Amino acid sequence: QKYDAAEAWCREVVKSGHELLFDAKVFYRELASSSVDIGLPLESLHSFLRNIHIIHVKKSAHVLRGDMRRHLRDYRKGKSIRDIARTINYPPYMVARLIVENIVNFDGLNSRKAVTEAMRDPEGKLGNPLVVSSEFRDSEALGPGKSIEGEARTIPSSHQKKASRLSVEVIDAISSDPLYGPRQDRDRHAVGLEYEIILEQALSSLKIPFETEAQLRIKGTARTPDILLSCPVGVRIHKRSPMGRSHGAGSPILQESFGEDDSYEWKVVCWIDSKALFGDVQTHNVSVLPQAETYVHRFGPGLVLYWFGHAPLDRLGDGHGDVVVTGWNLPDFFMLPTGQIIK
Repeated sequence: QKYDAAEAWCREVVKSGHELLFDAKVFYRELASSSVDIGLPLESLHSFLRNIHIIHVKKSAHVLRGDMRRHLRDYRKGKSIRDIARTINYPPYMVARLIVENIVNFDGLNSRKAVTEAMRDPEGKLGNPLVVSSEFRDSEALGPGKSIEGEARTIPSSHQKKASRLSVEVIDAISSDPLYGPRQDRDRHAVGLEYEIILEQALSSLKIPFETEAQLRIKGTARTPDILLSCPVGVRIHKRSPMGRSHGAGSPILQESFGEDDSYEWKVVCWIDSKALFGDVQTHNVSVLPQAETYVHRFGPGLVLYWFGHAPLDRLGDGHGDVVVTGWNLPDFFMLPTGQIIK
């Protein structure tokens, strides 16, 4: 029920182009409120929404590029980047990046790299109006912080002093976008590393030997999971519902009842992949599972750990029983090849 409610909320936000997608303050306020209403942790709902939104972005990208002349014309007439993004229901950061690609002269530099650097430092790289190509130079005369109707938009005065209109517009687009941009990229990377470290520390505390992805790459191993266990271990997990059950190399090795509870089973795993995100149905089945199956082919059955939770197990593919899915934390019980159970 919580999953279905969360999915419905995310899809409606994306489909309607809700204001929270274009205003970071509104985003966090609405996200916090909906998290309480739905009963899903804030970071889980945040991740779920981004997963759904990425699909929308990919499906809409060709439309945006196909209409780029019209968007450039609107910008040249004075329409703000954020207003363009709102009109076409596309991330402000990505619209800003495309406009920079099309109207800035990078003097023969690698365009993609130069655009990335400009988006990381718009004040420094785009602050001079002369960086704007001559065809669009007249758009600078409109001045920063004005929409096509002439309405003033709230932009920090520090960004308006001696700054080009383009740099101010780009800064505004970046600061208004709650899902995409240099800061979000850094934050996601940092969170991913943080949870990989938490996983490594947890396994070390259990004295389960393993190799990390970095160690495997030094050896020249390609397509590696985050953790390759030095020997297969058993993990105690919740049974899938009968409709979701499948059998393979990762099938139960032992039916173990702790007390009278027979809702658990033991599965063999050879690797663990850490995912600092919410495992919704589409993200798991379309993106994560195919990657996990390549690890199965190379290393045997394994475990995908979604730190922010996941959809009901019976809706998630398990690679014919070879891919175990868990959420929030590692399983409570491990069985070593000797038969010793540790927790």
